Amino acid sequence: MSIYVMLSAAALLFCVLIGLGALFAPKWVQGVVRLVPDPAPGKPGGFSEFRATYGGLLFMLHITALVILLRVNSPVALFAIMPVAAGWFGAGLGRLISYLADSKENRAPGMIPIWIAVEFALALAIASPVLHLG
Repeated sequence: MSIYVMLSAAALLFCVLIGLGALFAPKWVQGVVRLVPDPAPGKPGGFSEFRATYGGLLFMLHITALVILLRVNSPVALFAIMPVAAGWFGAGLGRLISYLADSKENRAPGMIPIWIAVEFALALAIASPVLHLG
């Protein structure tokens, strides 16, 4: 197993753990992403979104990519991880644009610069088995 596959697997596993954390501890992810389930008193709930999008979706997406990466012995199978890497790159790009364009709405940068770096790093790490081929 190459260092690039190990790096990608580690990044995917990290994302699997984030998904599991969100799936089983929605209040934790609420604090991380700084969103509220629903600010309207007459509309309780909203944790299903945290569990579904930040939990189930992230968990299943990354565990599937991890299984493909580690179990399918084909160079073409490596391209299955590219949409996942592109998703993290897109998240970093969106957060970078928000950091530059939404300074009033964001109040203070807080963790935004750190998350930008983390999202771009995840994108590169996940894509590393494919990127090193070129």
